[in-house]
Amino acid sequence: MRILDSDHCIDILRGRLDLREHVKPDEELAITAISVGELTHGAHRSVRSEENLTRLDAFLAAVAVLPFDERSARRFGYLKAHLEREGGVIGDLDLQIASVVLENNALLLTHNQEHFRRVPGLGTEDWLA
Repeated sequence: MRILDSDHCIDILRGRLDLREHVKPDEELAITAISVGELTHGAHRSVRSEENLTRLDAFLAAVAVLPFDERSARRFGYLKAHLEREGGVIGDLDLQIASVVLENNALLLTHNQEHFRRVPGLGTEDWLA
């Protein structure tokens, strides 16, 4: 399974990233509930909020949404303490996303390689590079 970070979702929603170039017909894509929050926030801040929320609803109907559950929360706590000791802390939302990805044994599709490469064991790919 591949999980889309918010930056990839934004490019899909804006028509700058065509999934047909990257995804096999039977492949499952997902996003995290954290990304849903980030995307919803962005849509509400937009001058075309209703249009963007409608586009977001259609997009969310086509992907699985993975929760930030207890397992992910425990992974988050471990990773945050680990990164604090190592001096490589990243933002809590990004770390929550990474925790969900790791708990689902998935690959994160993100353009934010600099932050996410600090997370031990997290596999990433960048379709925007």
